[in-house]
Amino acid sequence: MTRSDVDPARVVIEALRLDRWSPDEVERRADRALALGVGGFILFGGDADRVGRLVERIRDDAARPLWIGADLERGAGQQIRGLIELPPPAALASRPRPDAAVAAAGRVTACEALSVGINWVIAPVLDLDAEPDNPIIATRSFGADPRRVGELGVRWIDACQSTGAAACAKHFPGHGRTTEDSHIGLPSIDVSAELLDEDLAPFAAAADRVASVMVAHVAYPALGGERAATVEPKIVSGLLRGRLGFEGVVSTDAMIMGGAGSDDASAAVEAVAAGCDLICYPTDAEATVTSLARAGDDPLFAARLEEASARSARNCPPSAPASRPEFEPVAFARDTITGDVEVLRSWRPRAPTRVVGVSDDPDVGPPAGRAGALGTIVAEDLRAAGWRVTDSSDAGQCIVVLAATPRGWKGRGAPAADVVERTRALVRSARRGLVVLLGHRRWLDVLGVPGICAWSTETVMERAAADWLRLAAGAAAGAPPGRGDR
Repeated sequence: MTRSDVDPARVVIEALRLDRWSPDEVERRADRALALGVGGFILFGGDADRVGRLVERIRDDAARPLWIGADLERGAGQQIRGLIELPPPAALASRPRPDAAVAAAGRVTACEALSVGINWVIAPVLDLDAEPDNPIIATRSFGADPRRVGELGVRWIDACQSTGAAACAKHFPGHGRTTEDSHIGLPSIDVSAELLDEDLAPFAAAADRVASVMVAHVAYPALGGERAATVEPKIVSGLLRGRLGFEGVVSTDAMIMGGAGSDDASAAVEAVAAGCDLICYPTDAEATVTSLARAGDDPLFAARLEEASARSARNCPPSAPASRPEFEPVAFARDTITGDVEVLRSWRPRAPTRVVGVSDDPDVGPPAGRAGALGTIVAEDLRAAGWRVTDSSDAGQCIVVLAATPRGWKGRGAPAADVVERTRALVRSARRGLVVLLGHRRWLDVLGVPGICAWSTETVMERAAADWLRLAAGAAAGAPPGRGDR
C-alpha cells in the first residue's frame, strides 16, 4: 500500500470558529477544507439558525458522511446560541437524584445538537476531580470517585447515543491530576501506575459503550514515557485498544493546543502512528494533510492511515434530527444550586440591593456567548421578581456574582488572590452580603463569606441562581411558595 491508495484528509477534523471569524471567513475555510476532503468539522459559536444552515450547506457540498462535532459538556447552548444550556457535570452530580439528571442532560444535549446537524457530541468528561489546583477540569468532572464517575458517565453516554448522536469520552487516560493546562503546555502526571488505574476506571466502564474517545495532550511517565499520550503507542494502541478493548474511534484533542507541541503537523503523523483515527483542529489543515500524505510513503504508516480512515468512515454517525424536548432549563438548573436558605434569613427583597460582577477571567475575555456584563442577568431577574436593585455602593444588601470557572489558557484553578480579596471586601462592605459563585463549590470555603454555588457562567446558571435567591428569601421570611416552586 502506498499513499496513493488512501486519502489522508479523511482523518482530519477542521475547525470553524463562528465565535471569532466573519461569516465570509467561515464559508471560505469550510470550502477550502471540503476541497481538501476532510473527514469533518468542529464548530465553535454561532446562533442556531446560522449553524443549521451552514451544516446543511456543508453536508450537501460534501455529498459524503461527515463528523460534525462541538464541545457540548454543558448542553448544546454551551456553543450554539438559542439552544439549551445545562449545568456542568459537577452540578449534575450534586443533585439528589444524579442518575436521572445526568441521563436527562445527555438526552437533551443530543436532541438539541442534532437539531442543527451536529452528530458528534464531544462530551462527557470522564476525568476525575482529583486535584484542587487543576486549572482545566474541576466542575467539568462528575467528581472524584472513579466508580461513580464511570457510572454517571455511562448514563450520559447511553442517553446521548440512544438519541442518535455519537458521544466522546475525554481526556484519556485522565486529565484530572494535572496542575498545568494542556492548552498552554505539556503537563506531566508523575504518579504511580497503580494510582493512575483510578483515572482509567471511568474509561474502562465506558469502553464498550462510547462511540469515540479523545486522548489528552498530557504525559504519563508511569504509562508510556515523557511525551504526550496523543503520540504514545503504549497508551493509545496498548492501553486503550489493548487493555481496555476499545474498538471505536480515537480522536486527538485540539492540535492547536500547547500540549501538542509547536509542530502539530508532524505531531499529527505521530498521533496516527500511535493509533489515533482523527486529527482534531490542526493549526493548518492543508499542512497536516500534506504531512500525512508524505508519511504515507512508508507502507506501515499507509496501512495505519487506511485503518484510521476506514474506522472513521465506518463509525461516522448519521445526522437525522431528533425531536426537540419539552424541558425547563432554569428549573432543572435551580435544583443543582448548593446553598442554605439561612444565608437569606434577614434579607428583605424590597431593601436596596446592589449586584456586582467580579471575574477571575480578565486575561481570557468574557464567557462565550455572554451578552452584557457579569451579574446583569441576576440583577435583571431579581428586579423583575420585585427586588429593589440599585447600583448604589451605599445599598445595605450586596450580591457579588463571581465567575471562577475552568477555562482554556487561564492557567489556574483557584481564584486569584486579588479576586478573592475584592469579593470578600464587597460582601463584607454591606450589612447583608453574599456571593453567587459561578465555579466549584470548594471555593466557597476559600472565600469564607456567605454564599451559594451556581457552578458555571452559563446564562442558565445565573437565571437559576436568581430564582433560587428569590425562593429562598421567601422561605427564610416565612412567605408562601411563589412562582417556580415545584
